[in-house]
Amino acid sequence: MRVFVAFDLPNSIKSRILDLEQLIKKRTRRVRLTPEDNLHITIKFLGDQPFPAVNRIVEVLNEASKEHAPFRVTLDRAGVFKDFVNPRVMWLGEDNRAYVDMSRNINEKLDIFRPSDNEPFCHLTIGRMKWIEKEELLDVLKMAESFLKNNELSFDVQSFYLYESKLNPKGVVYRKIEKFDLR
Repeated sequence: MRVFVAFDLPNSIKSRILDLEQLIKKRTRRVRLTPEDNLHITIKFLGDQPFPAVNRIVEVLNEASKEHAPFRVTLDRAGVFKDFVNPRVMWLGEDNRAYVDMSRNINEKLDIFRPSDNEPFCHLTIGRMKWIEKEELLDVLKMAESFLKNNELSFDVQSFYLYESKLNPKGVVYRKIEKFDLR
């Protein structure tokens, strides 16, 4: 079973992000935008895990959820992962101490199932890209930054989920396995 830990976004925030995605579509077709149902902020990707491991992961997450209080997220920056020369992922995010603390804690507790591969950063993937021209990319990022400045994308995180990720020819489908409320 392919699994990851993440938290949801409120429908009102998803709706605003879809507005931004429509603006991006008008500028370029080189960004494959994230469907509304797949918008989430990942805490830890665990990959393929046998069923007994998933049961243990649920136990660990139950314990970890009690160690962290609810917190607020404000998506106020846009950027890309890998780098500007070879961009692969477009994100919206923020520097968020509560997210980093929770993510580090959960990653540490679950590293036995899959070691961490990067430093935690609170971000939402809104699209993936290949072969985008630098000018197009800069225009899209400026558009996203302006959108974020004019639209407050803030929400409270009170819980997170263990998700299953199923790959199929039409894309990825996510299913919530278990919910974990923050203390």
